[in-house]
Amino acid sequence: MLIPKKSLGQNFLIDNNIAKKIVNLAKNISVKNIIEIGPGRGALTDEIIKKKPKSLTLIEKDKFLYE
Repeated sequence: MLIPKKSLGQNFLIDNNIAKKIVNLAKNISVKNIIEIGPGRGALTDEIIKKKPKSLTLIEKDKFLYE
């Protein structure tokens, strides 16, 4: 179990349905360069990848998560 670090303001998205809804709000992802700040465990990232963005850059500050 991963415990969010308050010092980093972490809140992990765990509901895949919410992740899908968020990504579906963005229009024309396939022609956009996407930057995701704090991808965490990747719930939102997985949904973004399914839409095949032009590019996807992830920025994660927590060393435990990006390793």
